[in-house]
Amino acid sequence: HPTPGASADAEAWERLWAQSQLVLHIEGQVLTCSLSAPCDLLAELVPCWQPVPSGPCQPLPGLQQPAGGQGPQEFGGLRPHPNLCVQVWSGGHVRLTQCLRDREYCWALPGRPDDLLLLEHGGNASLCAVERGACTPLSSFTSTGAGHPGLLEQDLQQDVAVGQCQQVSVSSQWAVDRDWAVSDTSLCPPQLWHPANSTGVALWACPLHKYLRTHWALVWMGVLLGAACLLLLVLMKKEDMKGEWCTSGGCAWPGTPPGTSLSLLSAGWLKSLRAGCGSKGE
Repeated sequence: HPTPGASADAEAWERLWAQSQLVLHIEGQVLTCSLSAPCDLLAELVPCWQPVPSGPCQPLPGLQQPAGGQGPQEFGGLRPHPNLCVQVWSGGHVRLTQCLRDREYCWALPGRPDDLLLLEHGGNASLCAVERGACTPLSSFTSTGAGHPGLLEQDLQQDVAVGQCQQVSVSSQWAVDRDWAVSDTSLCPPQLWHPANSTGVALWACPLHKYLRTHWALVWMGVLLGAACLLLLVLMKKEDMKGEWCTSGGCAWPGTPPGTSLSLLSAGWLKSLRAGCGSKGE
């Protein structure tokens, strides 16, 4: 099958890509992929991070590589995680996408879908959170979209230091550009990273579920405390309503003559009780 030239119509390209297939494989702790197509294609394989199914997929730094024929290709610096996907870029567009969460062995992969991706660069333990097309410093990051920025900064740094986070990329000789420089090649997507020097970049997948559980526990404690305060106010209101039956000489039972106090009623009741007991004794 001849490869369509630059002047071929768009429908021919669409048919060509429709006949192509991208498959991901896990061999040990190494991610590989195979691109099968009717002919050799000028394309780029771009690993990306997709925390939400059908959501945007964030390209990962320094891991893209040209599609090299029909055989399997290895991403040696990448470790498997359920949120990892591989996209095929050609002509500035995504042609194919395959994610590890769609594979039958997804349940056996380390990590959780709600893990947070952290980027460490510069060799100085500087960390930022990869989210919504940007890399947010931990001092400005909020885990739930609300609350105090930087609340989890020390906790996440500690998780990375003690090994609570999974290292997604082993090593990468790429540098970070926070201005989102666009790649010069038409095959690749817009990049947050570009080759500049030998500064290493590492990616970490850190669990957030324990912090989310703490967040919701605090929310429920607040709800229960509010309910307890409301119940206390209702009880105090009822006590105030009962106090309306009281007079200066005591509290009269409803239906008793005016001026009759609770103390007089109690004394009369005790006198009647004694008289009844005395008659029984006789």
